Amino acid sequence: MAVKFAQHVDIDAPPNVVWAILADAEKWPLWFEGMQQVTGLSAPQSGANFSWQKGGEHGTGTVLAVDEGKMIIALATREGDAERSHTFDVDRSGGFLGIGANDSRLRYTLEYDPPGGMFGDFVAGGNPADMLAVKGTLHKIKDLAERMAKGQ
Repeated sequence: MAVKFAQHVDIDAPPNVVWAILADAEKWPLWFEGMQQVTGLSAPQSGANFSWQKGGEHGTGTVLAVDEGKMIIALATREGDAERSHTFDVDRSGGFLGIGANDSRLRYTLEYDPPGGMFGDFVAGGNPADMLAVKGTLHKIKDLAERMAKGQ
């Protein structure tokens, strides 16, 4: 059974700015937890493969889906036998009573099947490291998008 970590963050930037960050594989090392370098991918397209590196760790990945109209990108990353899926979904947050109507909401869902059967699911389901990684990734994208929106 897959373990799932899903969170969202509201971003003070238009959705197209947030999407531009997600759709630029060269920017992934700036925000994608565990990636210092991405090779073999210039623009994410469904079915495209890539390699990533962090320190001495190496892995591969596949772009599972890209929907520019709905602003959704889904990736699978692998390191050894461990595979994780990452889904990013951007939409207009709508603001409150029209205030912040150009803001975005970014959702990130991380899923994987931990080793160890039901016990592994139980342990991984309460894994604070993965929960913090999802939160950290969202906040890195938020910071980048808000700086880009302000022209910094």
